[in-house]
Amino acid sequence: MFDYLQGDEGYVLLGRMEGNVPGYLSYNADEGEVVCVFRGATEAEGFYMHWRARIPGEGWGAVRLSNEDLIGVLQNFDLVSVSPEPTPGSAEYLYTVEDFVRTLREPR
Repeated sequence: MFDYLQGDEGYVLLGRMEGNVPGYLSYNADEGEVVCVFRGATEAEGFYMHWRARIPGEGWGAVRLSNEDLIGVLQNFDLVSVSPEPTPGSAEYLYTVEDFVRTLREPR
């Protein structure tokens, strides 16, 4: 299931190929399209295992992206959910893509 991780820095997304185009786990909210971003593969795997029956399609896996690659992906979304909890009813914090990208570009 989680048979590939790319790179050694950055955040992890749940991704799969949709034809020749990569797709990432996201959902629609009133405020726009939300992409789920995880701090590590273990979090991503736990989230997937909890919700796999409700996540459409097959071939999902953890994809670790560099900050620059992640910024490119985020341009297709409105909001970012960082490390969403798999349990229903948990508090979820949404960040605008612009705010999240700003934090990615800040020196550490």
